[in-house]
Amino acid sequence: MFHIDRSYIEQVDLESLQSRIWDIRGDNKDDPTLPHIENYGITEEAFEDYLEKKQKFEDFKQTWHSRQLLVFGTVFLLTVAAFSLFFRNATWQAYAVGFMLCMLIYMVYLTIEAFRGRNFRNNPYETFIKALLFWDENKRTAS
Repeated sequence: MFHIDRSYIEQVDLESLQSRIWDIRGDNKDDPTLPHIENYGITEEAFEDYLEKKQKFEDFKQTWHSRQLLVFGTVFLLTVAAFSLFFRNATWQAYAVGFMLCMLIYMVYLTIEAFRGRNFRNNPYETFIKALLFWDENKRTAS
């Protein structure tokens, strides 16, 4: 029989950040070493709203990364096809224009990601999330 290598599965994170935070807080709520939300000056409702917005942002990034090659390939092929319809012997120009359009789309995406992501930096919510994740990682390595 043959052996299937499944080591790549360990590197794939199938769990969302939001559910991971809920699991950490729900499973360990009686642990006195768990970081408490009150220590960070945040209310429970505000944290849940923030966590939902952050998860939507992470889903947006993940969706883009899963469809990135499809978008670039389609734009590139449509550009080359359009050039071949209207111009004769313009292959390198078609490739150049297709490449430039792909780069333009990528730059627009990076700009959108930067503007959306600026809300998720250096605030008490992020500090609390990092503290929870760090606490969970330390607990897992200690066990």
